[in-house]
Amino acid sequence: MAAYDELVSTISASRRLSQDGTRVIYNLTEGLDFSEPKKVAEALASVIFEKDAVNWFETDGEHINFKPSYKVRILLAKEHNERIEKTVKDFLEDFKTMELDKKFSSQIKEISSNEERSKRAFGLGMISAILNKPFYIKDDRIEVEDLLFTEILSSLEIRTPDDRDLIDWKNLPI
Repeated sequence: MAAYDELVSTISASRRLSQDGTRVIYNLTEGLDFSEPKKVAEALASVIFEKDAVNWFETDGEHINFKPSYKVRILLAKEHNERIEKTVKDFLEDFKTMELDKKFSSQIKEISSNEERSKRAFGLGMISAILNKPFYIKDDRIEVEDLLFTEILSSLEIRTPDDRDLIDWKNLPI
C-alpha cells in the first residue's frame, strides 16, 4: 500500500489552482511512473474525486445537483504512448464505477428506482432530455451512473501540455 500512498501524495502535490480560480490543474507531466497504468489510474481517480469532483455535487436526500464552480485539467506527458492511453482509459472507468458509485450509492439506488423520481432528482438540466428515454430494470443504476459521469465530463479535461485532448470520446465507459 505504500506505493499507492506515494502515488496519491505525488498526484495531490501536483494540484494547482489557476489565478482566476476557474480551473484546477494537475500537472503530471513529470515525477509520475506510468509503468503500472491501473494503479496510477486508481490513485488519480481517488484524488480528483475527493479533492474536486465531490465539490461539484450538492445532495439533498435523493436529489443530486451538479453545480461545478471550476473545471479540472489533468496534464499528462506529450508522448501519447500505450501506457498513457491505458491510464486515461482506466482512470475514466475507475472514476465512474468506483468513485461515483461509492460516494453516491444511496442516491443512485433511490433515483434509479423510478423514472419520475429520476427527473425530479436531476432537475431541468441537460440530463432531463436524456432521462426521457425509458429505463430498463437491470440497467437503472448504470444509467444513472452514466448520466452523472456525463455531467462530470463537462468539467474535466485530460490533455497534453500542447493542448491535445487525451480522452477517447468514442470509447467512454458508458
